[in-house]
Amino acid sequence: MKNGHRNSVKAGGSLFVALIRGSLIIRLLDKLSAKVYNAIAGGFFGWLFTGYPIHAGSGFLAALRNTKIWQGAGRIRHFINREIEESLVCNLVTHFLKCFLRCRIRLYGVFGITFGAYSAIACLITSLADNTLLADQTNLYFAMAICLLSSILLFSKSTLAEAVCKSAVGRLILWILDYTPEEVRYAARGEVMYRQYWAFIWGTIFGTVSIFVSPLWIIGAAVLVIGAYMILLKPEVGVLVLFFAMPLLPTMALACITIFVFLCTMLKVLRGKRIVRVEPLDILVMAFAAITFFSGVISLSNASLKPALLYVCFMLGYFEVVWLLRKRDWLIRCSVGAVVSSVLVSLYGILQYFTGVEGKSEAWLDSEMFSSISERVTGTLENPNMLGEYLILIIPIAVGMLIGFEGLRRVPALLCIGITGCCLIMTWSRGAWIGLMMAAVIFLFLWHRRAVWMIFAGVAALPFLQKIVSADLLHRLTSIGDMNDSSTAYRVHIWRATCNMLADHGLTGIGIGEGAWDKLYPQYAFLAVEAAPHSHNLFLQIWLEMGVLGLVVFLLVLFFLLQSVFTFYRRLYDTRELMLLPGQEYEDADDENTNGFSVSSYNRHINKAKAQLRISCAAPLCGLLAVLVQGLTDYAWYNYRVYLMFWLVIGLTSAYVRTGSSMILETPPAETDSAFTDIGYAGQTGRKARRKKKTEK
Repeated sequence: MKNGHRNSVKAGGSLFVALIRGSLIIRLLDKLSAKVYNAIAGGFFGWLFTGYPIHAGSGFLAALRNTKIWQGAGRIRHFINREIEESLVCNLVTHFLKCFLRCRIRLYGVFGITFGAYSAIACLITSLADNTLLADQTNLYFAMAICLLSSILLFSKSTLAEAVCKSAVGRLILWILDYTPEEVRYAARGEVMYRQYWAFIWGTIFGTVSIFVSPLWIIGAAVLVIGAYMILLKPEVGVLVLFFAMPLLPTMALACITIFVFLCTMLKVLRGKRIVRVEPLDILVMAFAAITFFSGVISLSNASLKPALLYVCFMLGYFEVVWLLRKRDWLIRCSVGAVVSSVLVSLYGILQYFTGVEGKSEAWLDSEMFSSISERVTGTLENPNMLGEYLILIIPIAVGMLIGFEGLRRVPALLCIGITGCCLIMTWSRGAWIGLMMAAVIFLFLWHRRAVWMIFAGVAALPFLQKIVSADLLHRLTSIGDMNDSSTAYRVHIWRATCNMLADHGLTGIGIGEGAWDKLYPQYAFLAVEAAPHSHNLFLQIWLEMGVLGLVVFLLVLFFLLQSVFTFYRRLYDTRELMLLPGQEYEDADDENTNGFSVSSYNRHINKAKAQLRISCAAPLCGLLAVLVQGLTDYAWYNYRVYLMFWLVIGLTSAYVRTGSSMILETPPAETDSAFTDIGYAGQTGRKARRKKKTEK
């Protein structure tokens, strides 16, 4: 009965789809979108942004491997590997990790209660001695909370390994860290640790230390040590931390994490645990990093070296992404981490808007022209435009999850898009809105040929926009270019001054950072705009700081990134065989096939895999393009953390292209029509085969 009902529903749906596709309007739109696609793919754009695939292997490297220098370096590397793996520190850390996994949860409860009790007593004694009993007692409350939470653990009889493998939270942690329950059970094999007096002794020791050090710092140090060890084991975890923690941690903390992850990556490469493959895009990013560094060394101001070093440090995030995230699972984890973090920041921004907590700012408003707009939220990024740039980087990734069905399910992805979209509106950042609109148009082109219909629908809806969109939002959006707006006039005067500065210093640049800018800008400033932090244009700022060479190399980075994406699209369009993504399986064979599997099922899964690969590359790319569009009206790299996320997303886009390219099975072009000739029709081969079979009968 269920199968019959399902078949009847499917037949009804097919009939409805057939009626829609058969309508005159849909056929005309279909032909129009096909002409647009063919004109783009076969024209100058398609010629410029598509190239030949890069194949592994190099004659130079093959010859280098046979030299004595290469062989000697290999022996040195093996010696270092042996010394590291057999060192006392590694053996002790491994031993303690196995002991922690074999300990019963009850022992951690005893330790927590003892540590919390001694910490609370230490806080009370310190407060009485200093006569500050009625002052801030955060440490006391924290110690009492540890005692309360630890008392719950006393009722558990499981070991830590068993609890991690059985609980939902534990399985989530294992998924994040890319471990399996079998690996945890194998590491925890051996005698169960149940001696409670050791937990009491260690709790007493750490509780006594809390007299001199806050218990918050002790727990924080323990978490930091565990996190550092996990990153040392798997540097990919550090990349995930960067994606998640970028808007939540201060700049210097992110710099320390970036450097530590890079050192762990190099250690893995030295030990042969990771393989580094350098591509032309990587070389260009290295060149841009070198220009950035020398622009900090050779500058009009001595203060340029620090920002230049920070920029170079955060550009290491790009290499960590493309060199470490070689598996699609890790790319999805990092994408989910970035989206979840953006939701947290957006919720905080929405809280700012409705509650009036510290963080709202009225410094970016023209109160005369926009009197109805009370404030603009800043989130954790201290500037509404910086918050808008961060959100338009991440929102396309969430949209890709909604459409591509990877990472987050439909409802959570839709909820994330709604929350971040509301916060983006509350920033009142016109540049971010325009950037996201342009990214949406490009995303529709990259997603599917028939998605262009939505662009036509959007153009048709423009006359009704005034009735759909809020009047304040529409007024804010249409005020772009209005010189009566103080913000627009302010930017125009700064751009004119910047162009005059470029006329004198555009060839070599003035150096990185505000120090060089503040030293030169007053000489070119117009009246009423004597002070400005930057040029309010990403491309002008790069040109002014790094000279013509820096701007050219940056444009080449963007060009090679776009070329790699569209070359991958071309290969994906032409291929006939593709490794299916995890979770995709062929259906059982039926009477309509001759090769042992269902032709329609094979075609459907291949087209679904192709769609997911296209969307996963298009989503982060569109986020980057949105920021570049906003960069025409603002300096998108003014915030160091946004700069870090910008390069992380560039790495994410390139990593998606590289993992997707590895899934394409190289085959000679087909002489006949195949299911992959047109990416817009899933199951085309199956339908053609059925029609051919009926004709033969």
